[in-house]
Amino acid sequence: MVERIDPWSNELVRDYDELFEKFGLQRLPASLKKKFGESRLFRREILFAHRDYDEFVASAEKGEPVAVMSGIKPSSEFHLGSKLTAEEIIFNQKQFGAKAFYAVADNEALADNGLSYEESHPLAVDNVADLLALGFDSRNAFVYKQSRCLNVLNLAQLASRKVTMSTLDSLYGHKNLALYLAVLTQVGDVLQPQLEEFGGPKRVVVPVGVDQDPHLRLARDLAPKLGFIPPSSTYHRFFRALNGETKMSKRDPDSMLSLNDSAKDVQRKVSKAFTGGRATVEEQKKKGAEWWKCVVYELMFYHFYEDDEELKKMREDCESGKLMCGECKAIRIKKIQEYLKKHQEKKKRLRTKAEKLLE
Repeated sequence: MVERIDPWSNELVRDYDELFEKFGLQRLPASLKKKFGESRLFRREILFAHRDYDEFVASAEKGEPVAVMSGIKPSSEFHLGSKLTAEEIIFNQKQFGAKAFYAVADNEALADNGLSYEESHPLAVDNVADLLALGFDSRNAFVYKQSRCLNVLNLAQLASRKVTMSTLDSLYGHKNLALYLAVLTQVGDVLQPQLEEFGGPKRVVVPVGVDQDPHLRLARDLAPKLGFIPPSSTYHRFFRALNGETKMSKRDPDSMLSLNDSAKDVQRKVSKAFTGGRATVEEQKKKGAEWWKCVVYELMFYHFYEDDEELKKMREDCESGKLMCGECKAIRIKKIQEYLKKHQEKKKRLRTKAEKLLE
């Protein structure tokens, strides 16, 4: 039984059902999956759980102002997990006209990674350039650094008066005070969109990986005590690191794909990725491979194939023994390289804009 979810761990979730039972996550309603089925995030159940997202959607569809809030810790390059969160922010921006609040969590980078504000700044600019290249609309957004945002710091101070150390210990396990300060700052991030200068209390959705749920539970508990509506949230499933052993994380650079990776990087990393191949070519031709064990399939499922028919063909060619793992990897490597080349060209044009957003 999982005792708690650790936002700073790179462990995989082994039993998603347990998260619903123990932590009270809500299953994403079939009605929302159907309504937003054009998005692979919903159609493939990459988004699998929520807290009050149906309330957020209902409010947005009534024409009421809504917001979407998330962010990134500028401790490394944008990896595929960061990309997935960005796509969820962009979906809510486009679908509902939600104003986006994007926090560059430089305070957390200091607390968790020991990076000074000066050290994290170039990474922050690079991260925001990736965000823009993915389609983020900066015209309907507020992008900021935690360390420079007085609203967030003031809200963190107010929140600190409403929470005890025992509550934080029960949520996170015993951590150092720097991490707890970062946690309270994130509460400030989540509540900021409801300040009067941004239109007052409203429905806000926070799209994150399920490892971030403790932050949302804390923010939801504190929100009404500070005069705000509890924030909604959506949660995406983890996908594995290239070694197949942990979730993809910045903490293991050789087992993650970054949006900055060169064609050679992609070739090197994906060539070594864990697959569901058999012990010998003969056995694989006879029995087929096990695509459901394959990290390369996960990459295409979560990120690089929009067309479900392409995924179906990949599964069939694998399961039938028609395609060997080496041949399959070569095809997928080319697809990923093409995607990253286009992304990086677009990102290069947007770097100056990213710098201005963080001035």
